[in-house]
Amino acid sequence: MTTNEAVPGRWRGLCVMTAVFCMGVPALLGLPNTLLPAISAMVAVSVPMLRWPQGRITENAAALATMAVSVLTDVVYVGKPGLTLLWMPFEFAGLLVLTGSLIRRSLPRHVIPAALVAVLATTALPLRFTLRNPQSGAADSVITVLLTLMLVACAAGIGGYLRATDQRRQRAVLAARRDQRLHMARVLHDSVAHEVTGMVLEVQAAQASAYDPEQHQALLSRVEQAGLRALDSMDRTLQTLREAEKVPDGPSTQEPAEPSTRVYGLADLPGLISRFAESSTITTELDLAQELPGALPRDLDEAAYRLVLEALTNVRRHAASASHVTVSVARTDDSTLRVCVTDDGGSGKPLLAHRVGGGTGLVGLDERFRVLGGTLTAGPFSDGWQVVGTLPLPPQDGAAAGR
Repeated sequence: MTTNEAVPGRWRGLCVMTAVFCMGVPALLGLPNTLLPAISAMVAVSVPMLRWPQGRITENAAALATMAVSVLTDVVYVGKPGLTLLWMPFEFAGLLVLTGSLIRRSLPRHVIPAALVAVLATTALPLRFTLRNPQSGAADSVITVLLTLMLVACAAGIGGYLRATDQRRQRAVLAARRDQRLHMARVLHDSVAHEVTGMVLEVQAAQASAYDPEQHQALLSRVEQAGLRALDSMDRTLQTLREAEKVPDGPSTQEPAEPSTRVYGLADLPGLISRFAESSTITTELDLAQELPGALPRDLDEAAYRLVLEALTNVRRHAASASHVTVSVARTDDSTLRVCVTDDGGSGKPLLAHRVGGGTGLVGLDERFRVLGGTLTAGPFSDGWQVVGTLPLPPQDGAAAGR
């Protein structure tokens, strides 16, 4: 259906036709030489009300053409000066609107020339009467121009303010898109790197020792599922980025699309731990308080899950001798969430020793935790390595209700 788009178009057309009728009828009924100022006024009033662009004609081009018509009328009009007063207020109002529009929408290198043209055309309009009126002297023309400049300055100020507002909005949209892309890159790193690392280690283990047919089939199944999860994550991420590109850059207040990639949280930890244990010989223990899954805000829930995911990925990469991993997620008090991943891998040789790159996961996590008001530490612990993150929790319902 096109009802919502067609109605504003019909209203615009109706307003333009009404303005043309009201200003054209007096010109047709009056003296022949009154037609020129009437046409100039009709153009000045109609152009701001029309929808632009019209074909290849942009709004700025139409505004400049309207001002050129107005200046031409100022020069060539030969009728009685008093007749110009019938249409001059409408033409003047239209030129003021076009002045603000030119300043708002012109390209940076065109703003000053467009503003000068608009000021010239608008301030010259009252001179169409004063210079041809025998009873008006030079002082009257000067006073009229000064008063006109005050109104033109107001229109230019409004246009400049709207231009600055548009620029701020565009910068905010660009910043939001950049942040969204960075978020998608972190999601892709966390999820895909984890799955691909597991696949590589599965293949390395199969090469190191012979598998019987049943074990071989289970290995292929695990590799297949990990690959499908990685592909699914990439598909969702790319789809989100494509949707973000559809956000218009015009003077719309529409916000960037919310990322559609699925957000994982504490409720997904049991499945993550299960897949990690199945794809390795490492015994994994999860200590997760029952009241936490589904009870945290989205950003905290996701950050806690990403910490565990990154820590387990690093265990696969860098802790070849690890035999036990403990994952603990609990409240330390009413206002703090503590996420801890500990392994006993010591400082053994990394399983992916020939891989170049990586090392950005914990850096991104540290930044995310700091933005959320938390902390992240990673370092040697006992016979292995420990990653600990803390996040501030919102007040519980009881505490909030007591305020």
